[in-house]
Amino acid sequence: MTISFQPKEHTNAPVVALHSSASNSGQWTQLAADLDGRFSVFAFDLPGYGRTPLTGDPSQQGAAVSAAAVIREIEDFGRAVHLVGHSNGGGVAIKIALMRPDLVKSLTVYEPAAFHFLKHADHTGRRLFQQIQFLSGMVTSAAAEGDAAAGMGRFLDFWNGEGFWDNLPTAARQRFAGMISSVMTDFANVFAETWDLKDLSALEIPTLVMTGLDSPEIAQHVSVAIAKALPNSRIALLPELGHMAPVIQPEWVNSRIFEHVASVERPIVNCSWPTRKAA
Repeated sequence: MTISFQPKEHTNAPVVALHSSASNSGQWTQLAADLDGRFSVFAFDLPGYGRTPLTGDPSQQGAAVSAAAVIREIEDFGRAVHLVGHSNGGGVAIKIALMRPDLVKSLTVYEPAAFHFLKHADHTGRRLFQQIQFLSGMVTSAAAEGDAAAGMGRFLDFWNGEGFWDNLPTAARQRFAGMISSVMTDFANVFAETWDLKDLSALEIPTLVMTGLDSPEIAQHVSVAIAKALPNSRIALLPELGHMAPVIQPEWVNSRIFEHVASVERPIVNCSWPTRKAA
């Protein structure tokens, strides 16, 4: 577990940001810059990325494999934090909120990778679950055949659009191909998760759920379902943004993150206006 930023001290609660699969804590560099002077941003490498070992916490299962180490880091702050997560990091963030709601002052997730509950959902949910299982199977099969590049190509094209892989420089393809074991582990942990949408009804944490209207159907479907299940949540449907917007279009996402954490940190009800006197 590594911290990618060395922030200044602030009176506001810190922001803890968790990255997507096939990424690392560095994806939040722009968020740290955008919130500089307002909030301290701590971005951690999840298991299998950056300098963090792939194993995670073997005593846990599901998203808790990654969540356990983050919880220990948050405990060291001695206060609740504003928790932010994208894709796999969003699924981990939700698990942290379920395990330790006392440590989470606000929750912001962009298209959380939480697909397990679709297995027992309606027809649409089950169809989408089969779709993501098929994607996971293609990644695993490619790895077994010694063709990591083919597996990661399928994975990245699914989330970024057809042709994304082909347009990457050779060095980038090699770097992503080296992450295939981490991506397979992320899928395994996602499918091993057990919480139900009903479990989210007990979370009173102020939550913002974001989804891009150019994202895959499953990302939008899951985001809406989670937002509906959380009792104190808002959903932002963002036009012309896709699944990787927090990385490639952070200016549109980070402003939403700031608005949410700032509104929780300094609620409008705590603001007073000057009393007007008649002329």
